[in-house]
This record gives sequence, structure tokens and C-alpha cells, in this order.
Amino acid sequence: MSMIEHTTRAFGSPSRYIQGRYELNHLKEYTDAYGKRVLILVDYFFYEEYKVKFEDMYREGESGVTVLEFSGEITADKIEQIAESVKEFQPNVVAGMGGGKTMDTAKAVADIFKAATVIIPTTASTDAPVIGLSVIYTDSGEHVGARHYVKNPDLVLLDTDIICKAPIRFLVAGMGDALATFIETRANLESHSPNYVWKGYCSTIAVKAIAEACHKTILTKGISAKLAAENGLCTIDVEDVIEANALLSGLGVQNSSCAGAHSIAEGITILPPCTKLLHGEVVAFGILVQLIIEGRAEEEIEEIYDFYKAVKLPATFEDLGIKDVTKEEIMSVAEESLKSYWDVEPFPVSAQMIYDGIVMADRLGTYYKAI
Repeated sequence: MSMIEHTTRAFGSPSRYIQGRYELNHLKEYTDAYGKRVLILVDYFFYEEYKVKFEDMYREGESGVTVLEFSGEITADKIEQIAESVKEFQPNVVAGMGGGKTMDTAKAVADIFKAATVIIPTTASTDAPVIGLSVIYTDSGEHVGARHYVKNPDLVLLDTDIICKAPIRFLVAGMGDALATFIETRANLESHSPNYVWKGYCSTIAVKAIAEACHKTILTKGISAKLAAENGLCTIDVEDVIEANALLSGLGVQNSSCAGAHSIAEGITILPPCTKLLHGEVVAFGILVQLIIEGRAEEEIEEIYDFYKAVKLPATFEDLGIKDVTKEEIMSVAEESLKSYWDVEPFPVSAQMIYDGIVMADRLGTYYKAI
């Protein structure tokens, strides 16, 4: 267990969070408040369109802009290469537009130049936009670790017109990641574990309230939001779920910590079929395992299974693409997951307990699908 022995509380968050339709059109107005030399890293999928848009946007006035394409993995070498390529430009604002790897690279480059950080997500699939850290990989995609920063992004800017046009799978995966927020926060509160603010402090009343609001929003508005987004609509329910996926979930994990759900998500990716799943999809299955290991009430577990069935989040081995998984492979996942966050649970967790929880999550998933 990772219990801390002091009672000092701390809370971390982005300086500004702005969410709305067509807000990206105001990017220059926002970055002007932080500096005049703006570096924008853009995910390769959006690069061609937005390079022209951004260069036109910054053509008039005192601000200068450099727009670079980002693709592939976020590695320590790539971060240094990007920083070296703009050394003469000396950006005092670094923006990242795209998925998690693009956003995390922007955070890292901004840290090198001690520049303001602006994060522009193109999906609402994870809570990465608001967190003050970057997840680093090797060139082959192996997880290396994380870089933690002394501050969160200065501005998180979500244009919901862009996010609503993303494949629906991303929004649903974000719901899976967001649903872990309260469940993992609760475990951390029960074990008095340190949060992710600097060296680790006690959680605040605020984070418990945020985590509960995140959970309620997903369970009460998630189905409606999915239906709306599938039809190209950006309703209030869609806006609320986007906020829960990005802001509430991010504040939750930053100010409490991960737990069993994310441990399973990290462990299960040793199985090749699971590497093709989105982060929130494997976290969603991890939630089920954590709830079972913690012995939570049947009503709570059933509510989660029912929600997964409605929005199509994975609840069985078949859903994960590992229908023929062996006992040995499941135990390997259990053992690998012990390297992550199980120590924040309010009781000791063993590989055998995790094995049992994984198998039971699949069996219950099959049961609830049949009724």
C-alpha cells in the first residue's frame, strides 16, 4: 500500500479550460495573451488543412507562428529533435493539436523552452489534455515512463465541432476512461494514497466532488451523447460528456491517482490483440476487474455492465479480441499489472486475486449480455 503519513492537501489544474463550437477560430486571440512566438504541433491527420489555416490566422499582427507536423511515437529523442529544430525561433507559446502523443509532445517541448502550453484535443477519448505530464515511449511503442511537470497546461482549448466529427469510438472510449475516475479516486481516498500533484499530497474535498460528478454525467448522459454524436449532433449532453471525458476525468486522476482499472489497462496490453484497442477501452474492462476484486455491491457492478452493453464498451474476452486466451496468458497479465497501481488499493492485492478478477469479469460480462 502507498499510504502517506502527512495531511497536507494539494490540487492541480490547467490555468484555463475553454470548450465550445468553433472556438479554434479564436486561437490567435488566446495565444496572444501568453506570447508572440507560437509553435504549433499538429497531428499528421490534420496537418495539411490546419497548417494553412493557422498560417493565415497569424499572418497579420505581431505574432509569428511555426507549424510542424507530428506523427509516430513520442520518444525522448523526438522531443529533443523538435526542440532543436525551433531553437532559433525560441517559442514562448507551444500548442499541440491532435491525439495524446501530439499533446504530450507539445507539453514536453514547452517545458524545455519554459513556454506557455496550449493543448487542443481533436477527440474526447482520454483525460490527457489537462494533466501536467507526458507519457514517453520507445520507437517501437514500448512504454518507458512519464515526465511530470511543475504546472498543468496554461490553456486547454476544445472545439466541440471538431470533436463531434471524430469517429464515435473515440467518444465512447473516453467514457470508459472517465468512468474509472470515481472508482479509482474512491480507492485512493480509502487508502490515503498520494495524488499526482508534484511530490504527492492528500486529496481534497474538491476532487471527490469532481469524481462523483464525472461518474454521474457519464452514466446519465452517455447513451444520449453517443446517439447524438452518431448523428452529427452536438447537444448539451454531448458537451457535458466531452467535459466529463476531458476536464473532470483529468482533474480526477491528477488530484487522486490511478488504481486497479489502469493497472489492468497497462497489464493487458502484453496480449497483442489488446494493443489495437483504445486506452479507454482497456481501462473500461479494468474497471470491472477492480470492482470485483474490491467486492463492490452487485447493484453498482450491474449498472456498469448495463451501461457497457448500451454504448458497446468491452465487457468480455471476446469484446477485447482475446476469446481464446489461455490461463497462462491471463496470469501473465495479472503479474504484469502488479507493476502499476494496485498498491493504492486499501488492502494487499496478489496476482491470483487479479487472475480471479479478470476471469470473473469476463464471465459476468457474458452473463449480463445474455439477459
